[in-house]
Amino acid sequence: MNAFQYEWLLRILASVFFATVIGYERYRSYKEAGVRTHVLVALSTCLLMIISKYGFFDVGGIDASRIAAGVVSGISFLGAGIIFERRGRIEGLTTAAGVFATGAIGMCFGAGMYLLGVFSGILTLLIALISPVFNYNQPRNVMKVSIHMDQDGQAEKIDDCLTRLHCIHTENHIRSDEEIGWHLDTEIATHDNINPKDLIEELKKIDSVIDVKIK
Repeated sequence: MNAFQYEWLLRILASVFFATVIGYERYRSYKEAGVRTHVLVALSTCLLMIISKYGFFDVGGIDASRIAAGVVSGISFLGAGIIFERRGRIEGLTTAAGVFATGAIGMCFGAGMYLLGVFSGILTLLIALISPVFNYNQPRNVMKVSIHMDQDGQAEKIDDCLTRLHCIHTENHIRSDEEIGWHLDTEIATHDNINPKDLIEELKKIDSVIDVKIK
């Protein structure tokens, strides 16, 4: 293994490290794209960049990189078909990133960069194996809730309450009524270990919240 190959591996590790830091911050903020998605995207794009620069050294007289560019576009369209929205949440991001990374690994072997392909394949498998570590604490149960308030502008307090309980709410819709006040209709994703009654009691403790009902 020459010095160039050592440097390739170092570039991959550096991209994975910083993607892990960024992805963890997104995960802690309960965003759809977390650690695994960020790492897979960084890994695959780093691979593609290395292939673009060094993967065609043995080809002369033709521009073989055009084929690789077409492969990347095709994989991107394939990944886009995997991403979809359900109940106000984006799903399939990590699967799409995994498909993109697998395509980049395949290009490594196609370009004859065997060490790079094996190393990246092992990293991708490790990323897949750590999925339970970053999924066990994610909200799983979704319920529709109607929050009755005597004044508007309490969304921030509700956000703070749900964040404290590690819950996520989506699809907010506010209905106003001059006589009875405001109703916030939303979907809340909770953990298995959170009792819906306890969640309702916590929401009722917020100033100006009159009542909370599960639809």
